[in-house]
Formats: sequence, C-alpha cells, structure tokens
Amino acid sequence: MFDAHFHLLPEDVIKNASFYNDSWGGVNGHLRAMDEAGVSRALISYPTTDFHVRSELTEIAAASVYNLGVKYMAENSGGRLSWLAAVPLADSGKMIALGEEAISQGASGFTMPTNGGGVYPDDARFLEFFEKAEALGKPIFFHPTTLTPFGFEKFRHPLITPVFQYAFDTSLCLARIIDCGLLNKLPRLKLVFASFAGVMPFLAGRYDRTYKMLLGRGIVKDMGEGPKEVLKKIYIDTSGAADERMLDLAINVFGAERVLWGSDFPANREIRASIDAVKALSIDNAAKEKIMYGNLETLLLCN
Repeated sequence: MFDAHFHLLPEDVIKNASFYNDSWGGVNGHLRAMDEAGVSRALISYPTTDFHVRSELTEIAAASVYNLGVKYMAENSGGRLSWLAAVPLADSGKMIALGEEAISQGASGFTMPTNGGGVYPDDARFLEFFEKAEALGKPIFFHPTTLTPFGFEKFRHPLITPVFQYAFDTSLCLARIIDCGLLNKLPRLKLVFASFAGVMPFLAGRYDRTYKMLLGRGIVKDMGEGPKEVLKKIYIDTSGAADERMLDLAINVFGAERVLWGSDFPANREIRASIDAVKALSIDNAAKEKIMYGNLETLLLCN
C-alpha cells in the first residue's frame, strides 16, 4: 500500500497553528499507524494551516519552514515517507523559487490549497508556475483550503464547513481549471485533487450536459472537449472513503488509472476500512493494485 493522502506536521507548525495537536506530528507514531494498517509507504501533503498568520510570517516563508521540517522527518523514516513541498498561491516567481529549492532537497512534487485568500489557481498570474511544474514533470496535489473555503465569508461551522464547504471548494477549483483550459495549454501537467475532487463525481454528467447545451446556444466558449473528457486527465485520491459505491463512481468518472488510494491520516484513523473497500471492489486484481499503489508510483516516477 502506498498512501497518497497522508499528513505529518513539524512541531513548529503544530505549536503555532489552530486546530492541530500533537497527533498530527511525530514520525514514529505515524509509522506505527502505517504498520497497524499494513501500509508500506506514504506521501506527505500539507493540509493548509494558519501557521503563517500566527507566526507573523509571509506564506512563502512559512511554507519554507514547513518544507524543511517535513524533509527532515521523511529522511528519518527509513525510506517509507516521501513528501510534497507546500507552495502557497502567491507571487509566481516566488512560488517557482520555493518549488525549485524543495525539489533540489528531495520533494516529490507540490501541494497547494484550492484557493489562496479567495484567489483560485486558474488566475493567469500562476501560469508561469504551472509551466515550470510541467517542465519538471512533478505532480501538484490540491488540498481543500482550511482558511478561505467556499462561502467562508458568510458561514463557518465546525462540522458543516469541513464536510461541505471543503468539498465544494475542491470542485470549484477543478471546474475553474477546466474552464480556463489549463490542461489544454499544458497537456503533460499532473494534477491530483483530494477527496474525489469534492462533489465532482456526482455532478460530472450534469456538468458535461450543461456545457454542451450552452455551447450549442453560443453562451460558453468552446473548450475543445467536454468536461467528462477533461476529467479523465486528472487524478483524485480516495481520502479514507470506505464506501465501495463511491469508489465505483470514481472509477467510472475518472478511470481506474487515475484513482489513488489515500487514507487522510490522521484526520481519518480508520485506515484499514478504506483499504478493505478497495479490495472488495468488483474489478480485477491488477486494477486494485494500481489504485492501492501502482498509479501513485507511476505518477511520481514518470517525468
């Protein structure tokens, strides 16, 4: 098993961020949880925090602190942990410098929020960074922002926000990327969206039908291909889902080669149940192995 959605925070981040506690840190504790679930490797990503605000640092400076901390923990994991460099949606030049520094230090790719202060990745100011990521052949993992999710200005709730607003924000991020034609401009760009890309699997059919209807009436621009075709070009992770019906839907929408098993540990601690759900699917063993580890290995190794 190769976990595509795994969180591990450096001590400095935990001490200076809201919500997160010691259970989000400590290499040994995380490795024990992996052992108990039968997981051999994991890829660390950043869940987004307010560390930069509470530490009075710029987002770029805070990301550098996080990256150095995670790099050290991965290096002390006996080769079992890989890491994605946190890159906030900021000045594209600074994003590139931060990303290149992290790749030189061993990062396997990048992790960024679905929006930064209400600004989404489809904004033209970030194109240069995406061009660099494509040239490097490194994946970008989009994790729902915990700071400014969809509708945050009007509503926050300890349960509704992380369940619904995070999911909607992830879907909106992907929809905007599709609409701006980023994957047409950069066809080799590797994008991964957490948690099934939010509600996208449920709305993919409506998205595609509505696009074709509006295109026929000249209301929207021609994207060259429908949303359902573009969705086959991105990757999603399962984020601890233990429902076989959700997994079946994801395979139908994105394709088995684009689904990555992920635990979302330590937010989700029922790792074994999410593994058993993949194993119970009515697909051949080769497809299950791709979902459980093969797809992620290919994603990280193929430049």
